[in-house]
Amino acid sequence: MSSKSDTKMTIQDYVLSRTSRGECQCGKCIDKGNNPDPTNHTVDVFFFVVGLTDEQADAETFTKLTAECKGEFAQINPLDGEQHSFIELGGMLGSQELALRYIGLGKILGVLDLLTPLQMGMSKDDPIAQQMAGSGLVMVRKAL
Repeated sequence: MSSKSDTKMTIQDYVLSRTSRGECQCGKCIDKGNNPDPTNHTVDVFFFVVGLTDEQADAETFTKLTAECKGEFAQINPLDGEQHSFIELGGMLGSQELALRYIGLGKILGVLDLLTPLQMGMSKDDPIAQQMAGSGLVMVRKAL
C-alpha cells in the first residue's frame, strides 16, 4: 500500500530505507539467520543477504518508483521481461550494492525472479560460481 511519504521518494531511497545487508529487521521475525519467520524476509543475492527493515514495503510502490526512475548512468527497464544483471542495475541506480539490495527487495516482494549461481546448484565457495557472479550472473527479470 502506498503512503503519501512515498510519492516524493526515489526507488533508491525506497530500497535503502526498507532493506539492509543481512538479516531481516522487520521486528516480527522470531528466527533469524537462514530461517526467518515469517519466511521470505531475506534473499541471498550471492554476495550478501538482503533483509527487510520495514515490513511496509509493497510491490505496488516498488513497481511505481522503478517505472519513474530516470537512471543515474544508464536507463533500463527492469520490468520489461528481459534479464538484467546487477551491473546494469547498478548503472541505473548509481551503485552495485544498491542494485543488489534492489534485487533482493524485488524478489521478496514477488516482483522479480532471481538467477544466480546458487539457483544453478553451485556453491558460493566454488571459484567458477564466484567468477560467474562477479561477471554479472546475478540477474533478474520481471516475475511471471
